[in-house]
Amino acid sequence: MTNRTWQKLDSPAVIFSLGRCGREGWLLGANEGLWRYHDGACTIVSEALRAAAITAVAAPDRYPYQNLLLVGSVDGIARSIDGGQTWNSATLAQPSQVSQIVLSPGFEFDGIAFAATLEDGVLRTSDEGQRWSSWNFGLLDLETLALAVSPNFAADETVFVATASGVFRSTNGGRAWRELAFAGDGPEADDALPPTGVAVIDDTIVVSSESKGLFYSRDNGDTWFKRVAFRSGQTYTLSSSYDGTRLLLATPSTIAISPDSGATWERLGRAPDSVIAIAIDDDGSVLCGTQDDGLWVYR
Repeated sequence: MTNRTWQKLDSPAVIFSLGRCGREGWLLGANEGLWRYHDGACTIVSEALRAAAITAVAAPDRYPYQNLLLVGSVDGIARSIDGGQTWNSATLAQPSQVSQIVLSPGFEFDGIAFAATLEDGVLRTSDEGQRWSSWNFGLLDLETLALAVSPNFAADETVFVATASGVFRSTNGGRAWRELAFAGDGPEADDALPPTGVAVIDDTIVVSSESKGLFYSRDNGDTWFKRVAFRSGQTYTLSSSYDGTRLLLATPSTIAISPDSGATWERLGRAPDSVIAIAIDDDGSVLCGTQDDGLWVYR
């Protein structure tokens, strides 16, 4: 990534969420609605959503769902089947503040997606986002911050969710959850909470913590170990690349990329401030959505 630099783009001030949108670039969930980043520029997707704070975005890019968009907000989920021209509110049991939407790896076959909410736990749909239900049996903390679906979900039905008080795992597609011994039982365990992100790369689960760096597990979350890199300190957020081969981490001082589940990292220089969302494009460009300074791209 030599000769690349951080560039600030003309965009809304707050970028809550980033979601790949096939060949049309990336969707940006912003404080001024739903936007798109493509070919170095940001444009609004839908004037109908300009007044809404879009806190979560997701879009499948395989036939026949190229025009399906799902967005979350402070009071629910909306769905478009025509690329954002028109929208319908999804059916939820009650208004929910959505923090993330994650599609099943086999979405085009099973229509399954999950949504993390800040007060109502995990929501699940199996009809391509039209109707959502709470799936919280065993989930002791309903303040859910991040979700990660197993790459082998079709076979193992495994989902992980990071909450304000710990990490939970479901092995039956979200129907029931069990709390994991995240960060162990040592005196610093509580200081690692809350988690700031969770990702699954190959056979490794990686969790970033608010003040104690990175933890990882290679036995499906039963036991956890500290990563030597970023062993301590604050982390903003953690995510995996679209193809599931790389991790991205945002801290107050840098953005970093790992090709080996967090064992080693390439640091991309001084990071933008207050990063909320991070993603990496196929060409190696890195996108950062921030709390009050818009979208930054490392290219």
